[in-house]
Amino acid sequence: MDDGKVILKKVVIADVEEPNTAAQEKTAPPALSEDIKMLVTSMIHKDGGAFARVSFLRDSDWAEGIVPGGRIEKSEGFSGEEIEKLEAYLAGEQEMILREAKGVNPIRNLFR
Repeated sequence: MDDGKVILKKVVIADVEEPNTAAQEKTAPPALSEDIKMLVTSMIHKDGGAFARVSFLRDSDWAEGIVPGGRIEKSEGFSGEEIEKLEAYLAGEQEMILREAKGVNPIRNLFR
């Protein structure tokens, strides 16, 4: 963050289900866990407001959202359920994301 680079973080949105019985435990498939990279821009000031753009990347899949608001605006490759989880993540981690975005200095990268 101090060097002005875009923040990069891995996000896991897969649910982990606990089996109810020993029989189910043997046949239940392991929970799917996918690493999703999250990119956060610096704060953007527009029309008297301030926000940060957040991008989620997984192989060729992507989604773009904003905070505050926790809304995914565009996406490709993510299911509706995954989009809901990403929006819930944005809402739940809004303070952390905004704090990180305030620390990003895009000008500093121009001179490297």
